[in-house]
Amino acid sequence: MADWSVDVDEAQNRLYIELAGSHDPEMAKESSEAVKAGAERLDPGFEVISDISEFVPGDQEAVQYIEEGKKAVRENGAAAAVRVLGEGSATGQMHFERVGEDEEEYAVAVADTVEQAEKLLEKRAASQ
Repeated sequence: MADWSVDVDEAQNRLYIELAGSHDPEMAKESSEAVKAGAERLDPGFEVISDISEFVPGDQEAVQYIEEGKKAVRENGAAAAVRVLGEGSATGQMHFERVGEDEEEYAVAVADTVEQAEKLLEKRAASQ
């Protein structure tokens, strides 16, 4: 089943994105708009955790919305991102990474779980 969620943690200056299943263009557009709105609420230098462990490549038309979401994250000043890959679809993960990769001008790491992603970002913050 396809689903998505976008949560903003203003105290941590962090955007949480979860994409699961195969998104049709309408669902991709909705999630992209939520990513844009969330990124606009955060201060420059914010961090992103994208859980794509259950993401499956969808309709080619939906790809443009993933690109728009990545562009909004960059334009609003993301400093770092962690992709949660887990044991999900390798094809979906590779697809997500290739789409809009030229939009990413921030550090991108990978993790197996959201908890691990949070620890990576905490280490990053402590080292700065």
